Amino acid sequence: MPLFYYARQSQIATKEGVKTWHLSLKKVGKVVDTQLLAESIAEKSSLTPGDVQNVVRNLLSVMRVHLLNSHSVRLEGLGTFTMGIRSRGKGVDTEEKVNPNQITSVHCRFTPEYFRPIAVGTTRALTQGMTFAHADLIGKVVDSNAGGDGEGEDPAA
Repeated sequence: MPLFYYARQSQIATKEGVKTWHLSLKKVGKVVDTQLLAESIAEKSSLTPGDVQNVVRNLLSVMRVHLLNSHSVRLEGLGTFTMGIRSRGKGVDTEEKVNPNQITSVHCRFTPEYFRPIAVGTTRALTQGMTFAHADLIGKVVDSNAGGDGEGEDPAA
């Protein structure tokens, strides 16, 4: 199934006073939660959905410990998680004055895994085979993932 997009006009005008249009992605259907993922993984393995959920909960718990101890966590085939901070508008005059009170937000950053095929450039594992279709086609596009091969054609092409 493709990623669906729609046109969205910017709320902020350019220097010339023009509010430009941009592409935004449209989410379809309900959020896929841990239970649904566990059931889907269980169908592909010898584990029960409960076993899978237990592994996921333990994975999150262990990842949290490592992330909060200033480590990056790389899940091969998925990607790397790292902690990041922002200190917008909270700069200080000298290095000695730098302190945690400057932090305005904390976030966990995710970078998808990539590999380098010999003949092709860099490919991100989670975005390989990506296609796009206009949001007007929602409900008209056949779910190419239903067959489990993950390969689909771009209906917008």
